[in-house]
Amino acid sequence: MQSEVPKPELRWCLDHFPRFHEFHGRNKPIGPSVAVMEELAQRAGFTLEYSARTPLARCFRQIENGDSDLMINLNFTPERAEMMHLFPYNETIAETLYLRGDDSRFIDQLSQLTPLILVTVRNYSYNPTLMALMKDQSQHHIEVDSIAAGFELLLKKRVDGLIVPTQSSLEVIRNQPKLHYQFRKANLTFKFATKRFINIGLSKKSKHLYLKEKVKQTVAEMMADGTVQRLYGVHQHVQEPTYLLAEPTRRRPSD
Repeated sequence: MQSEVPKPELRWCLDHFPRFHEFHGRNKPIGPSVAVMEELAQRAGFTLEYSARTPLARCFRQIENGDSDLMINLNFTPERAEMMHLFPYNETIAETLYLRGDDSRFIDQLSQLTPLILVTVRNYSYNPTLMALMKDQSQHHIEVDSIAAGFELLLKKRVDGLIVPTQSSLEVIRNQPKLHYQFRKANLTFKFATKRFINIGLSKKSKHLYLKEKVKQTVAEMMADGTVQRLYGVHQHVQEPTYLLAEPTRRRPSD
């Protein structure tokens, strides 16, 4: 009887990304990203090796060197495209504009940003349309090295608003009690004509690069047949406190 050929094993390098892939003790990571990667592995015919909890910068080095094969939840940047093949699998979550809790302005239009002093995070991959808008008002735009630094500037009233990635910023607030109930989300939704997607990345130096077309095809199928949306829905975490103040309602002209 012929023995079964073992499946190739691809190493997934991952950090701790709350609400997407999380580590709890020494257990296997959990979250919708894990469900997506496991489904991809099953359909594409390989097994997953999970890294330990690894800082993002180290994951990128491992991908660049071929020491790891896969990453997930990646925005596209030219630098990342140099070191890995990027396969879009889900639409990005739009960034959030935060205001101080005592700021009563109702902001729901991009044109209302023009007079504001705004802060963004350096080296984060923002929507290009949004960054073009920031460039047009560069005298009112400040960059900082981290989300936490941006919240500090906003708390100290040195800026009017902070534009940052939604999930990561909520995690920063959750982990710093001094930031609890100091801010609120503006009503503005950053929706632009060109959609942006997050990607699964396969290292260009992976020894399993022969699987590239299979992985690409499988990711596209999972996106098209609704698998990704279903898995993100099934594995959605119970809503946790955001530690934000409620958004104000629009005032009528007669108010």
